[in-house]
Amino acid sequence: MTAMDEQPRILFVDDEPNVLEGFERTLFDHFDVHTALSGEAGLELINTEGPFAVVVSDMRMPGMSGAAFLAQVRTQAPTTVRILLTGYTDIEAAIAAVNDGNIFRFLCKPCPQDTLVRALNDAVEQHRLIIAEHELLEKTLHGAAQVLIEMLSIASPLVFSRSQQIRSYVAYMAQSLGIKNPWEYNLAAMLCQIGCIAIPPDTLARIYAGQTISDAEQQMFDGHPQVGYRLLAHIPRLKQVALMISGLSEAGVSSQPKTQLGAEMLRIAVALDRLVMGGGEIEAAITRLLRQEIFSKKLLIAMSGFQPKNRAYTVRAVFVREMNTSMVLDEDVLMKNGNVVVSAGRDLNTVLIARLKHFSTGVGLVEPIRVRLPA
Repeated sequence: MTAMDEQPRILFVDDEPNVLEGFERTLFDHFDVHTALSGEAGLELINTEGPFAVVVSDMRMPGMSGAAFLAQVRTQAPTTVRILLTGYTDIEAAIAAVNDGNIFRFLCKPCPQDTLVRALNDAVEQHRLIIAEHELLEKTLHGAAQVLIEMLSIASPLVFSRSQQIRSYVAYMAQSLGIKNPWEYNLAAMLCQIGCIAIPPDTLARIYAGQTISDAEQQMFDGHPQVGYRLLAHIPRLKQVALMISGLSEAGVSSQPKTQLGAEMLRIAVALDRLVMGGGEIEAAITRLLRQEIFSKKLLIAMSGFQPKNRAYTVRAVFVREMNTSMVLDEDVLMKNGNVVVSAGRDLNTVLIARLKHFSTGVGLVEPIRVRLPA
């Protein structure tokens, strides 16, 4: 890695080439300087060569003003720190931009080099703090979500296996639609059945098998999205995920386009899962849902071309003590009384293996058990 690679990346935007050349000439010892001659060019550079730690923009430029440009940067690159360079006649506009939350600081032109360097160093430090906070929040959030998913896999393996298939449908839709950062949609898919942990296992087994259930049991099942919503709504940054899951039922209402889209993706994925589990092919299921004209045609078309994963593998029979996290269950794991502990198709993880070991040494399991290993 070169010294330049280690320097903070700063983007300067100004419509005067000589001003940009001056920034490059005087700041190259301190920062990795990039330049653009307009707001539009700056946005393109952020999209193709970003991220940048700091973006510095002149206020007065033809077409897009500096304040308008930095407002767009805030949307396109929210972790990038924004600084506005302005003349004395634009002070009120600069203050308004600061108050609106669009920029970190404004500097008056002409700006002495030492003042500019200090401001850039402050902005770089602010960027580091933002990135550190985001990483901490993301790790905490993903850790909490992983605990919930592990709890679901232990409490109801049948529900968990369905959630995995639903997630594969939602992930494919998100990819086909070109959704950037689809983690909330994927997480909503993985947790959309978490409310089912309140439903008796034998009832769930009959529902997933397509057998007849009582009105009371149907009402219980219909309410699982709201149970899931209540479980997730108070976890920081999972409110959107909770609203998407709530939208699986008629009681779930949201006016936000993102949560409405997520809820519709979940409804389609659940409907496809039900049809495919009933013995149908995915393309036939998509065609059937298109004919019903209940779901979004755009989202259903986005599912076209979906192919189930067919990983190359070998099958062998192992005892629980031999299991590891590279294996996938090729058959149901049964207690000696015939009850299913874990359904076939589950990827083995450390928590699940530990659970199976407890069962094996306790009530006893039917062993050896067929598993799939990567070829």
